[in-house]
Amino acid sequence: MKDVTAAVNEGIGSLIQDFQSHPQNYFTEEDIRWRLLREIENVLATIDLEKTGYSGGTTSRIHTEYPTPFRCSMNQRQFEVLDLENKKGQRGHFDIVLLNSNAAKQCEFEILRSQYYKPFCEELVAGRIPLPFLDYAIELKLFRDLAHPNRTESARQQAEYAAQAVRKLEATLFPNGYYSSPFARQGIALLFDNSELADSNNVEAARSLFHARFLELIDWETCPSSLTCIWVSSTLQEVFQGKANAQDKG
Repeated sequence: MKDVTAAVNEGIGSLIQDFQSHPQNYFTEEDIRWRLLREIENVLATIDLEKTGYSGGTTSRIHTEYPTPFRCSMNQRQFEVLDLENKKGQRGHFDIVLLNSNAAKQCEFEILRSQYYKPFCEELVAGRIPLPFLDYAIELKLFRDLAHPNRTESARQQAEYAAQAVRKLEATLFPNGYYSSPFARQGIALLFDNSELADSNNVEAARSLFHARFLELIDWETCPSSLTCIWVSSTLQEVFQGKANAQDKG
């Protein structure tokens, strides 16, 4: 019987297949997000899991631009979770999340949507928000011009944005000062690259620089096993998987 995991896997598989067959259909990250959202929702609907209850009603299981449960710094393509006492940082966002149904049913609407940070953070730190709160947190990146001569940032710098997305997910999958167990059950970073459409002459060299810098920044041995990253071009696919236990940090 299909479940949420099957819906996410099928949705990602359909997106990857379409991207590799028609890379020219994807101009922006929003094109990627829209397609993945549709694919996952379609499968969820067939198994009657597209909705979840909460205290007072029902809502969609899947949402976009969902705020992070922590304040963080993302300056200079870096990523750092800030201490609870630090009020200067901002919250980030996840491109797509799927709510955990058991957690959602125990929450009021304002807590569930997490828009007002002070009450949400107070409940979270006090341990009154059920965990895991999310079944999936998904980050998307589209690299469309790694080798373009007019690009102001190098391929190595663009790899730092990819690593930043992975670090954001990693922080959600390990306990920290905000929560004593993982906030999300699974994290997935999807990195799509159709740079050959912008400049086919130098794209392989640019991709090599991107790949090397990305591997410099992420140690998959210390990332949680609940974290997956998939890099996709029109002809290739590479999967990175964390190896550490999600409770190893706390």
